Amino acid sequence: MNTKLEKDDILDEESIDLKELFRSILRHFKLIVILCLLSCCCGFFGTKLLIAPTYTASTSIYLTPQISESGSLDYNSQMANSKLVTNAVNLLTQNNIMSEVAKDVGLDSASSVKKFVSVTNESNTEIITISATTTDPKLSKDIVNDTVSTFIRTMQKNLNVRNIEVVDKAKLSYVPSGPNVKKNTMMAGGVGLLVGVGYAVLKFLLDNRLRTKEEAEKYLGIPVFCEIPEL
Repeated sequence: MNTKLEKDDILDEESIDLKELFRSILRHFKLIVILCLLSCCCGFFGTKLLIAPTYTASTSIYLTPQISESGSLDYNSQMANSKLVTNAVNLLTQNNIMSEVAKDVGLDSASSVKKFVSVTNESNTEIITISATTTDPKLSKDIVNDTVSTFIRTMQKNLNVRNIEVVDKAKLSYVPSGPNVKKNTMMAGGVGLLVGVGYAVLKFLLDNRLRTKEEAEKYLGIPVFCEIPEL
């Protein structure tokens, strides 16, 4: 019986603490809102003014399967293309390709081009997408188109692979692809919210004052005989 009473007392104390914590957060509600708004403004204007816009250009290449004498797709050709796709994704960003591209577009080295380029393969297809993201829309387009042309030329010369077709060439676009202003603003607002709530919680935990008669009785172990009303 005593154990049950002790458990009930602990649960009562925890519920009271949670209520007080919630009230402490509500007392700092204005501060939390102000911090959220300030953080959102910092995230928005910081992204707009401090982060340079980036531009992405992309193109796709397709490994065309051979047609058999009966007019149907050659199964062996399809299997060979599937294996070639995996290799092509890696070969596109090799140093020999990137070095040629760097010379053509006026960059320093293969590594300086490679950091701008991304190569992906759509699952269960022979389509490979090459993208480049830089702060110059023309440079992005030139990198992508030159990467594809250099790759095709190298494959034809070294491996005699002649079934690579360009689906669509990269086009010049002045619409920025990044940074994501909305995402950065929301993330900054979330940081402001966490700071505001964290301040309220920390202030509550560090506040050792006895705020109610019940807290005084529990802390001192003696009953309260009188209270002075708040005037």
